[in-house]
Amino acid sequence: MAEAVKVAVRERTVLGKKTQTLRRQGILPGVVFGHGGSLPVETDAHAFELGYRRWGSTTLLSLEGIAGDGTPALIAGVSRDPLTGRIVHVDFERVSLTERTHAEVPLRFLGTAGALKVGGVLVHAMEHVRVEALPQDIPHSIDVDLTKLEQIDDALYVRDLVVDGTTVRLLDRPDALIVKAVHQRVEEVAPTPAAATAEGAVPAEGAAPAEGAAAAPAEGAAAAAKGAAAPAAAAPAVKGEKKK
Repeated sequence: MAEAVKVAVRERTVLGKKTQTLRRQGILPGVVFGHGGSLPVETDAHAFELGYRRWGSTTLLSLEGIAGDGTPALIAGVSRDPLTGRIVHVDFERVSLTERTHAEVPLRFLGTAGALKVGGVLVHAMEHVRVEALPQDIPHSIDVDLTKLEQIDDALYVRDLVVDGTTVRLLDRPDALIVKAVHQRVEEVAPTPAAATAEGAVPAEGAAPAEGAAAAPAEGAAAAAKGAAAPAAAAPAVKGEKKK
C-alpha cells in the first residue's frame, strides 16, 4: 500500500482569466472536484512541477490546507502551455480510500528482446493499461519483460502482465496486444483501441487545452466529396467515415 504524498494547497479566490496573474507570481491554479463538489485551489508551481515528474497521475496525494488532516486525491489532469510546455493548471480528484477507482497506469519496458538480434524490430501497440484498484494500491507503473520476445512474431499481451491480482484488476482485454517483434519490412501493427490518455479530464479555466487532448474533427468532410463522380442510380449511398 502506497503512502500518500503531501501537497500543500490553499483555497483560491482569483478565478477565470485573472489566474494569469497568479502564474506570473509562480502560483499554479487548480481545482479539486468529486465527493463533495468543486473547490478552486492553488499551489506552488515550481514545487508541483518537480513533484509531478516523480508522481505521474497514479500516486495517491494528500492535499494539505483545505480540509482538516488532508484530502486524499489523485491528479485527474494537467494543462500545459503549448509553447513552453509549462504546467498552467491542475485538476485534483477527491477519492475515498475504501472505494476502488479506475486509472491509467504507464507500462515500463525492461530488458532487451532477443528478436532484435535476428533482424526484428519491436512495434508497441500500448503504452498504458487501465486498472481498477483502491487509490492507495494503484501501481506507479507495470513492468513489461522484453526478454520474452526471442523470435520474430513473438508478442506480449495484457494477459502476460504480472500484477497483484488481490489488489489490482486489469480492465483491458486479456488478448489486447502490447508489443510484438516483427520483420523490419513490416511498417505498422494496428494498435489496440484504448482509453484516451489526455492529461486533462476536467476543462482548465483560462488555461491551454489539456495535454494530449484530441484535436477537433475537421468540418466540411462531406463537401470534399462533391467533386467525385456521381454513383450509379441503383447504387446505395456510402456513409462518410466519422473522424474522432
